[in-house]
Amino acid sequence: MATAAASCPAVEADTDASNLISATVVAGLKNLGTILTPPITKILIANSLKLTLHPDATIAPVPEIYANNAASAKQSEYAVVALYALATKHAWDGLTLRHQLEGLAVHSSAVDELTRVYEDNRKDLVLRQLQVGHNFPHITDVQWRIVCDVKSSTSASSTGVAQFCINLGRFQQSSGERITIVEFVCNAEELHSLINRLKEIERHCNQMAIR
Repeated sequence: MATAAASCPAVEADTDASNLISATVVAGLKNLGTILTPPITKILIANSLKLTLHPDATIAPVPEIYANNAASAKQSEYAVVALYALATKHAWDGLTLRHQLEGLAVHSSAVDELTRVYEDNRKDLVLRQLQVGHNFPHITDVQWRIVCDVKSSTSASSTGVAQFCINLGRFQQSSGERITIVEFVCNAEELHSLINRLKEIERHCNQMAIR
């Protein structure tokens, strides 16, 4: 996890957002000012900013956002959060953000509001990005052992159930030292479930790669 000393990586200002933003996010942005009226768009963008800056806080719902076209509103809310995360990560200024949104043919009223809110809150968005960090733990090695509760001279009872102690870690390139990232204990059923979930992720990634 990155610390507050990290910095956001910058890219060229002419980076094409169409190569960075998914079709789902683009569609959500295009709902703003069109399927969703300008007044609702303004409220939705403000609410999305709160969700971005305070994801762990209990934020009161805004029913009017979802009163009509709830599916489109939810898609747009996700799109705004994703947009601000992307803009912050790539150190876009307000002018660059506006250029990218216009290139995606987003409604002009939505472009104005998205840009204004981004410029007014850019410092807070950068601080939030630094708190979250940019890198997930990089796991390259797995170690495991079986542990079992057995009877001993000091214990008259035992479950006799074997459990697996799983240790996930990585090796430092400079020293070759192994660093533990996470360690957990699970039983055979839980381990089997975990393996199946990982296989599902692998299948999904393979499917996405060939599309």
